Amino acid sequence: MNGPDHPLTVGSRFGPYRLDQLIGRGGMGEVYQAYDTVKDRTVAIKVLPERLAEDTVYRQRFQRESHAAARLREAHVIPIHDYGEIDGRLYIDMRLVDGDSLRSLLHRHGPGSPEQAVAVVEQVAAALDAAHHDGLLHRDVKPDNILVTHGGFVYLVDFGIAQSATDESLTRDGQAVGSYRYMSPERFSAVDLGPAADVYALTCVLFECLTGTRPFSAENEAQLMRAHLFDPIPRPSLVRPTVPAALDAVIARGMAKEPTERYGTAGELAAAARAALAERSAHRSDPGAPTATDSGAMSGYGPRAATNPQRVHPDTSETITGGHDSGGARTTALTKPEATGKSSGPRRGNPRGRMRRLAAVLGVLVLVAASLGFAGWAYLRHTTPGTPVGDAATLRGPDVELLSLSSWAGYHRANCIHANPDATTTAFVVCDPNPDASAPAARFFRFKTASGMHDFYNSNFVNVFGATACPSDPAGKDGPSMRDGKEIGRKACFLDHSNGASNPGLVLTDEAQLALVTYIWTGANQTALRDYDAKWDVGQLLSKDKARDPDDFTAADHALLDQLNDPYVRRNCRHSDPPVGPATAIVDCDTKVDDPGVSFVDLPDSDSAKTLYQADLGQFGGHACGGSGADEVWRKQDKPIGRYFCFVSKVDGPSRPALVAVYDDLHLFVVVTGSPADYPGNPPKDDAALRAWFEKYFTV
Repeated sequence: MNGPDHPLTVGSRFGPYRLDQLIGRGGMGEVYQAYDTVKDRTVAIKVLPERLAEDTVYRQRFQRESHAAARLREAHVIPIHDYGEIDGRLYIDMRLVDGDSLRSLLHRHGPGSPEQAVAVVEQVAAALDAAHHDGLLHRDVKPDNILVTHGGFVYLVDFGIAQSATDESLTRDGQAVGSYRYMSPERFSAVDLGPAADVYALTCVLFECLTGTRPFSAENEAQLMRAHLFDPIPRPSLVRPTVPAALDAVIARGMAKEPTERYGTAGELAAAARAALAERSAHRSDPGAPTATDSGAMSGYGPRAATNPQRVHPDTSETITGGHDSGGARTTALTKPEATGKSSGPRRGNPRGRMRRLAAVLGVLVLVAASLGFAGWAYLRHTTPGTPVGDAATLRGPDVELLSLSSWAGYHRANCIHANPDATTTAFVVCDPNPDASAPAARFFRFKTASGMHDFYNSNFVNVFGATACPSDPAGKDGPSMRDGKEIGRKACFLDHSNGASNPGLVLTDEAQLALVTYIWTGANQTALRDYDAKWDVGQLLSKDKARDPDDFTAADHALLDQLNDPYVRRNCRHSDPPVGPATAIVDCDTKVDDPGVSFVDLPDSDSAKTLYQADLGQFGGHACGGSGADEVWRKQDKPIGRYFCFVSKVDGPSRPALVAVYDDLHLFVVVTGSPADYPGNPPKDDAALRAWFEKYFTV
């Protein structure tokens, strides 16, 4: 059994596999050369972190996308033998290939000839077009994920964590994989992506193969994002004189800022690049003769005969050396798995008691740790201990301190990563969407000085995005941001046009803590929701005395969560300090859009729970949610298990319906909070709707 106390190590067993050699390691797991003792063959096995198997949505997505990738029969897609879960770890069993990654070839030899670069792109394009035809996006096309055999045959790897282009239920979580250096502009703000995003990334790879440099250079992620969004598309012929000028136009179209202006398929990109070489041949007397610059470059590309993108791989053996990877993917149930109520207990003072989808400012849909590649390609044959270690994405102390200020439960280490701060900041955290918690991508900044924060706020939001005061505030460039009735910073509303749409955005600052957080809603139809949140300062950071590490749960919290089921799990919930009294644990959980907020309170025994319930019934002026009387019987499958009542909550905002239920045997409280009548969304807004929701998800 491998687990936190029994990490994977070289020489250990993982199900039927013997782990013989560590090939690579990254933020989303490890890749080993392994021997399959059942099928008697050597394979490459990618093992993902344990936390991903605990994420029900990710596990389902992983299985679906791995199945889709295993169906692909295109010769340049790495063959997937098997996939699944062993000892709480997701894994993919793949062919082990004798070769090097394109990244290691570029690192060792520099750029190859234009013919060699185009040959690689043609083969990768064949793999992408096959995947796109089957409705599968790769979303992480980069040199790390392109494997070149010693014979010059090219594989595109890591389809096991790609996103299905048509999946509406499991893959619209907005999780972003990939490297900033190869991400298309729409990746920074769009949720719905198409093949054009992969075409853009492949064009970036072509540029790097031609020149030996990436299209955009920058000191940090924010500068890279800005470059992809706004900077002119570079011309490879100006970077390396041996590159035909005709390829400049190919790069320009393949990296067009608007997806509709790019090549329609990856194959069209490859064909245009090949045509540009032919055009060069028509203007040069000896186009095939390599220059001094070309002669020794990227010798690992192999013979030019490998330019046929449909060539069948000549080696059918499953037992060859090498490998690949690039970062990747609840007990007594109170609710059905499909019960997806967005939660935020009444303690929060959130007038709508829920969260919604958003993307990071500057038009950014941020990376998850799955975007981190296995950089060990250049060391394929080295054997090292297999104990997982932290990487560049791991949150540092200042990052955790900053993330602890978030008032929403959907941001954890599972979907947030460290980003390198610049000279003006001490911490910079980027969080991927957590769709089960209605937690869209977010960006958190902490600055060294107030002037640094003000300069960032004004230069980016006021000047670039034209931010103004939100509709609920007096006209001006911004308005006050409030917490507990006191102004603590500024807030502004803006529209992000970076992906061709008008996406409403909100930025909030905390002057005392030198912190800034930004959100962007996807789609102009979300403007009313943005405006409502801005009116009530939803999303503002917590005060320092209320901050807590989002992944810090007490033993009592863990015991409480173990009694729950999806969507009330650790990655969607946060600890809340119990007030003075009998409660042993309080956990607030966030779930999907347009469902009420839900909190859970654990009591030491049934008598304490019943006593507290009666006290709350009288204190809150409780009444039966439907019909007459003070409360109602809570039944589960027609068996009485407790009681519940409705009341009107007036905590920190407009009035809204709320429901309190007590589960006698589990001595557990469930607190469900609806939304005010003027809220623009569709969660329960009255007793009848709240009761109907509760009976649907908590009484079956």
